[in-house]
Amino acid sequence: MMTMNIDNSIFKTLHKNEAWMYTNVSALSNVDFSTTTEVDFTEIKKYDIAQDNPFVVFVNGAFQEGYSRLEEGISINSDTVGDIGSRSDSLIPRGDSDTVTITGNQNKTVHILQIITGDTPASCFGNVLVHAAQDESISLAETHIAVTDQNHVFMPCTEVVAEQKSNVTIVRSIRGSKEAYHLGSLHVTQHESSTVQTHTITLGGKRVRNEVYAYLDGEHCESNFDGMYMLGKDQLVDNHLRVEHNEPNGNSREFYKGVLDENARSVFTGRIYVKEDAHQTDAKQTNQNILLSDDADVSARPQLEIYADDVLCTHGATTGEIDEEAMLYLRTRGIPKDAARTLLIYAFLNESLDELTDDSFRSVLVEELLSNLPGGEFIRALYL
Repeated sequence: MMTMNIDNSIFKTLHKNEAWMYTNVSALSNVDFSTTTEVDFTEIKKYDIAQDNPFVVFVNGAFQEGYSRLEEGISINSDTVGDIGSRSDSLIPRGDSDTVTITGNQNKTVHILQIITGDTPASCFGNVLVHAAQDESISLAETHIAVTDQNHVFMPCTEVVAEQKSNVTIVRSIRGSKEAYHLGSLHVTQHESSTVQTHTITLGGKRVRNEVYAYLDGEHCESNFDGMYMLGKDQLVDNHLRVEHNEPNGNSREFYKGVLDENARSVFTGRIYVKEDAHQTDAKQTNQNILLSDDADVSARPQLEIYADDVLCTHGATTGEIDEEAMLYLRTRGIPKDAARTLLIYAFLNESLDELTDDSFRSVLVEELLSNLPGGEFIRALYL
């Protein structure tokens, strides 16, 4: 076991920055972090959900060659595609870890499993680089798992370069322990006529910060950044996005939705920036929440910064409770109250999961969603 080389003091004051004002991670400044690369093989096997697909395994930031399946275009610690993250104002620490680089056409979804574990609090980084050249298509699924109930902190960074007419799809899921901290960032650069779609799904973690920085540097870019979260006691998720339209005729969508129970809290900050002369930009951001408890709380800050004419940009946020009319409708058809409530929550959240194109990963996430819902067996009996 070795002590991590990380300056804990940054965590103490992060919440004093306006962008972090709702997300206090100062408790991490008092933690002595250590790390190990040992993990029970059964843990890895449990999360190997698409055994015909490429599989890249990291434990506490260290690549596990014996458990991984690499194919052409997937390399470890090779030359990088550039430091896109330097364009952002992200304050999440960056550090050394093994790095996976993905290039070329990937006909199957590449599954990256990043595990953080240990009997004492661990701190680690995870670096993923995706470079889709002209006309190439890459599909990626990142599973971030905190295995043990410790104050672990995981700081993954994924950087994406989408060249002309390329297509990149990424599903990022945060799962496992509800005691760990997850401070992750996604940095995307798009060129002419490229398409990028990402889904960020938060089902675990004590304090989770999901940052997205996207730069539409070519005309006719298509960008979709979606998120879903379900949180309970003492959990917080902070989704922080900045999408820059730097050229004309770009389309972007940000759609985040979640369900909060007990004293859970959600923060959404989305900024759409439209540069001068980036005309005919079409951008929209939406945040929707359902509160199941009077103690749950939402802070939504959608923002527009526009310097061009002839644009169509909108933003909106809604927060509410379970629809009582819909509850009554289900009750009058013989569905018990608890089951009716669960059915409405599932329908609200499953809209996000339905958009996932890979059946293997969608099925696993649906199962985890149902396992966290009272009456999940009722939904299985209806649909699965």
